[in-house]
Amino acid sequence: MRLHLVDHGERLVKAWNAAFRHFPEVTIQQADMLEVAEHCVVSPANSYGFMDGGIDTAYREFFGAQIERKVQDAIARRPDGLLPVGASLVVHTGHPRVRYLIVAPTMTVPEVVESQNCYRALRAVLRIAGSDSEIGRDVYCPGLATGVGRVPAEEAANMMARAYADWKRKNEPSAPPNAGSADASPAPVI
Repeated sequence: MRLHLVDHGERLVKAWNAAFRHFPEVTIQQADMLEVAEHCVVSPANSYGFMDGGIDTAYREFFGAQIERKVQDAIARRPDGLLPVGASLVVHTGHPRVRYLIVAPTMTVPEVVESQNCYRALRAVLRIAGSDSEIGRDVYCPGLATGVGRVPAEEAANMMARAYADWKRKNEPSAPPNAGSADASPAPVI
């Protein structure tokens, strides 16, 4: 699995560069997500699949309104009718360059959230992308909860790096034990 972190904000990109310094395999870019992404993008949406804020608005404009309906239909089919923070799902976009959208909510409804939600959302992305080599081939992820969720860039970057470090340790036991921390310490597709 190849993880690409992309955001237009200089502060977040600098924070990612610091937090992910132990992970040279993760690419970090300051760019427009939809200009550079290929294969799969991450939607930080909300637990009900409303895509009317932040990067999700750009996704809806790029893929068309049907992407929001696909996401909401997939969520509605879940037993509890919502996709909680810490869970994820994949939908086909119908787009030739960006074929998949991983939905991993950072919030239940649009609201200010704790930085821990960045960790939980990225762990959900990594679990689903890592379980399917086709989906996980190239995964482009924006800042998580840094817009509507108002998590400061440094906190979001550190939590995302911890999630990546934990995922990597689980999947690659030779990974450094504290890599990615701020201090020294088959997926169904719809």
